[in-house]
Amino acid sequence: MSRVRVWYRRWRQLIGEAWRFGIVGAANVGVNFVVFNALALTLFPSGELKANIVATAVATTTSYLMNRGWTFRHRKTSRVPREYVLFIVFNAAGLAIELAVMGAAKYGLGLTSLLALNLAKAAGLGLGTVFRFWTYRSFVFAGRPALAPPVTPAVEPAGVPVGITVAAPPRVRELASVEAAPAGRPARR
Repeated sequence: MSRVRVWYRRWRQLIGEAWRFGIVGAANVGVNFVVFNALALTLFPSGELKANIVATAVATTTSYLMNRGWTFRHRKTSRVPREYVLFIVFNAAGLAIELAVMGAAKYGLGLTSLLALNLAKAAGLGLGTVFRFWTYRSFVFAGRPALAPPVTPAVEPAGVPVGITVAAPPRVRELASVEAAPAGRPARR
């Protein structure tokens, strides 16, 4: 396979993952903001950072399920417990990035209005999202993607100019594998 095809396939896969990650992320940002604002207006009226922790925990759970089932479904492994632990660890790091931005806005800049804190949350969420995508792709859902189907072997039949190849029909490939089997061992089919 040519390097251009390999490069194209990798970029196409990356773009597809990023697009699906963006949709899952947008849905979970909605969940995160709804839960955050509901808690900030009811249970935690002066504890916005606590409300953010709870909102992030809820969004993290739905995010894991969506990312495992859709965004990175082709990278599934049998190591679900490991994936989930890493997912939680990297989400905690993403939450720390988000809380650092919110804390800097609230305690460093003295911005205490709910609008200002929502804007700070959005900025922190953006930085955390870039971090999360990279870590999910590199560490959490690091199972190898399914490989493309094998390329049909080519043969040069007699009378065809050199350099022009013709795909061998399936029966020819099957017979070639039978002939290539070592003596005393049956050929695999």
